[in-house]
Amino acid sequence: MRHPATPSSIRRLVVASLAVASLASASGCDRLDNLWSRATAPDAAAEPLDAALTLPPDPSLPPLAADDAGGSALDPDDAGAPADDAGADAGPVDAGPRTMITALGWRTGIVEAPQANAHWIGYVRAGGQIAIVRGPVGNDGCPARRDMRGAGWYEVEGSGFVCVGPLAMLTSALGNRPITRRLPTPPDIDASMPFTYARSTRATAVYRWLPTEEEERATEPERFAPRAAAGDPDGGAGDAATTTIATASDAGARSADAQVRIEDLEGLAGTALMRRTLRGMYVSLNREARAPGGTSFWHTQSGGYIRANTLSTLRGDGYFQGVALDEQHHLPIAVALSTVTSSYQASGRAMSAIGRVPRLAIIQLADEPPVTVGNEQYYHTAEGFFLRSRQVRVVTRHEPPADLSAPDEKWIDVNLDHQSVVAYEGARPVYVTVASTGRRNRSNPEENYETIQGAFRILSKHVATTMDGNSANDGPYSIEDVPWVMYFEGSFALHGAFWHNGFGAMHSHGCVNMSPPDARWFYNWTEPHVAPGWNGAYATVQHPGTRVYVHYDEQVLGTRGGPDRVPQH
Repeated sequence: MRHPATPSSIRRLVVASLAVASLASASGCDRLDNLWSRATAPDAAAEPLDAALTLPPDPSLPPLAADDAGGSALDPDDAGAPADDAGADAGPVDAGPRTMITALGWRTGIVEAPQANAHWIGYVRAGGQIAIVRGPVGNDGCPARRDMRGAGWYEVEGSGFVCVGPLAMLTSALGNRPITRRLPTPPDIDASMPFTYARSTRATAVYRWLPTEEEERATEPERFAPRAAAGDPDGGAGDAATTTIATASDAGARSADAQVRIEDLEGLAGTALMRRTLRGMYVSLNREARAPGGTSFWHTQSGGYIRANTLSTLRGDGYFQGVALDEQHHLPIAVALSTVTSSYQASGRAMSAIGRVPRLAIIQLADEPPVTVGNEQYYHTAEGFFLRSRQVRVVTRHEPPADLSAPDEKWIDVNLDHQSVVAYEGARPVYVTVASTGRRNRSNPEENYETIQGAFRILSKHVATTMDGNSANDGPYSIEDVPWVMYFEGSFALHGAFWHNGFGAMHSHGCVNMSPPDARWFYNWTEPHVAPGWNGAYATVQHPGTRVYVHYDEQVLGTRGGPDRVPQH
C-alpha cells in the first residue's frame, strides 16, 4: 500500500488539504461539467473517467461529501444555477418498484446526511446499483448538471444518502447512454473472488482507451522492432530493462539504469498511456475488447486496456479455508504447515510414522498437553494419531479482553507467533484460520514489514481496493482490487490474498493476508456492516468497527508494538 500511517490529527489535515488542492486545480463548475460531459459524450468523443475521485491518503479514513469530486463538492451557490430542467419532472420517487441509482464515479459516496459537509459512511463503485428508499430530499451540496433528470439527494437502502448529480444517475434515466457500455461489472459478492483476476506475464502498457496501431507503435516501439520479423511477435516486449529505460525516459527523472519505482510507471495525462505494468503485477478484469487494428485487449476494472496475450488469468476457486467452530470443530486445532507433515503412532517410548497429512489440513486436537519423545514434542489428535509440533501451527483459546461492552461482543485475535486469526463472540471462538502477517526483519528497518501490534478497531471495509507501492527488496508492486479489505490502523488491514498460498508463515508487507474465502467470511461477519448494494463502509461513533487485537504470545492483549518506522508499503 502506498500510504504509510500518520497520526490522526495530521491525517485529517492532509485529507482537507488534498480536497482543497484537487478542487483548486480547476474551477468547481468547469470541473464538474467536464466530468459530466465525458460521462455522457458520444462514443467518438468519450474518454475514460480516470481520476474522477481522489481518495484520501489514509485509506481507513472516511472522506467528506465535499471531498467527492463526483458532484457533491460545492454548495449550489458556488456551483451556479442548475439546469432549468434538471429536476422539473423529478417529484418524490415511489420506491415500491425498487427504483435504483447507478454509480458513474469510480467511488460514489454514501453520506450520513443530505448535505455537503456530511461524512461518507460508505460508497458504491462505478457500475454498481443501489436501491432508493425515498427522495429527492433536497439538493444542498448536490448540484444538477446539464440534462440531469431527478437530481438531488436520495435516501438509499442501508440508511445513507446518495447525490444523484454529475456521477450518479437514476437507473431509469440512464437509458442506453454510451457510458453504460464502459461501466465496469459490479463485484460478485457471493464468490470467494469478487472479480476475475490476471497476472501480467511481461512488462506491457495499459492504455486509457483502445489504441490505434499508431498509438501502439508510439507507446511500445520495442514490440515493433525489426527482430519481430525473426519470429518474436512482441519484438522482445516484456524485458524489464527495456521498460526501465522507457519509463525512466518518459519520467525525465531517472537514468536508464535506475531502479524503476511505481511512480515511474504512470503515463502522462492526455496521452494514450495510462500506465505501464511489470511482470508479476495483477489486474482485475472487466470484459474483452478488440482494438481497431485487431489486437485483443482486456478492459480492466480500473478503466484501462491491456493486451490479452500479456496476461494469465487466475482460477477463482480451490483456495484454502479455515473452519467455523462448533461442537464438532473446536479449539485446540492444528494446521499442517509442511508439505511432508507426518502422522505418528506411539510405540512404547518412540513414535512411528504411519502416514502423511496434506499441507494446510486442519486437524482437531485432543484437549490435552503435548507429549515429549526424545527432543520432539507431539500433539495427540482427536482421531488418535500424533503430530510433530514443529510441522504444525497449533491454535488455542484466548481469554477475552476484560472491557468488552457486551458478553457476546465480537473481537478478532491475530497471533503473530502462530500466524493464526480467530473470530470470537465474547468468550466463544466461532471461526479459526491461519494467515500471513508482515515479514519481520528488525535488523534492517528498510526491510522490516512487521505487522503492528496493539488494540484496534476496524475503521473501514472495502469489497476490493488497489494496493501498490515500492518495496526495498522486492521493487515496485501493484495488485488491483485486493479483495475483502478491512483497515484497522492506517494502511494496515486484514484482506484476501490470491497471489500466494504461504499461509501459516510471515509473508506480507505488513497486512494480515488471508485466503480469499477466509477474508470474505471475516468481511461479512465484522462491523461496520456493508449494506446490500454498497461496496464499502466506514465505522462511525454510533456504529464502531469490530475490535482487532494483534500480538505475540508474550504480549498482553492491547500492548502496542511494531516497527519504529512503517516502511512504504
